[in-house]
Amino acid sequence: MSKPYHSGFLFVYKPPGITSSDLVLKTKRILGQKSVGHTGTLDRFAEGLLILPCGDYTAFSQVFLGKDKSYYGEVVVGFKTDSGDPEGVVEVDDRENFLPRFVSEFPKERLLAELGQLTQLTSQKAPKISALKVGGKRQSDLVREGSPVEEKERPISIYKVEDIQLTEFGFSFRIHVSSGTYIRKIVLDLSEKWGIPLSLGKLVRESIGEYDLNGVKTLDQISNQDLRNWKEVFPLPTRVVDEVEKKTVIHGGYIWDKLPKPVENGFYVVDADEKTILAWCDYEGKPDHIPYRYRKVFFDPSAKIMFSK
Repeated sequence: MSKPYHSGFLFVYKPPGITSSDLVLKTKRILGQKSVGHTGTLDRFAEGLLILPCGDYTAFSQVFLGKDKSYYGEVVVGFKTDSGDPEGVVEVDDRENFLPRFVSEFPKERLLAELGQLTQLTSQKAPKISALKVGGKRQSDLVREGSPVEEKERPISIYKVEDIQLTEFGFSFRIHVSSGTYIRKIVLDLSEKWGIPLSLGKLVRESIGEYDLNGVKTLDQISNQDLRNWKEVFPLPTRVVDEVEKKTVIHGGYIWDKLPKPVENGFYVVDADEKTILAWCDYEGKPDHIPYRYRKVFFDPSAKIMFSK
């Protein structure tokens, strides 16, 4: 008896104009999935790669949240919103005057030098207009209500800024950053530093960790056939079990021999088919009296029937 749902990782292209939550809900309906997670949201205006773990694989969401990201951004000069993107409240819109000033003051050489300095940043204050929760309310709502909000600073890394180009409306660039880095806040900080209104006009997430846009599909193209398995996306060492050991694992017991060597993200206990994950295990943080700890046991209700005798 198979599970009434599919498990896997879906690589989907989020279009601009919808939230990441909207995309998750649409994916659930299209695939008939009960559980669909995400591995890092994109702002409504932004587009690009989302990795959606489905079914049992939602257990792995946290692993991907911490991976570094890369983006392509387009900046509009002479236009600024409170959020640093097209959907914020407009504070300045004077492109006609500021764009010629920018072209005069920021030739390509200076622009390359200024953006190159971003790799020296080690921390960042989150933008005031954000979905971060403060006392149960969105920080952006509090700010727009006039309530004081403390800007929390957190460590970040900017690994590379490249492909910097002057454009008709300002400039564009590609940037590779640590997880949790706000690209629109980088642009807002540059705006304050330069004394020139700036906002992102476009933002595309091009990669999450080692995964890029290659083979990624849009919502109108996806099906359950596009779910990628753990061997392709999140491989770990495995311990294959027989039927007796399988019963032990499903009921939370331990197997003691032939365990894989330690790796950062642990190992899997897999069924004899060498495809089905029965448990995700880890050595880190385990008590001394057990061989490993369970991060997740993927219990199949049909196993109750299998082992009822």
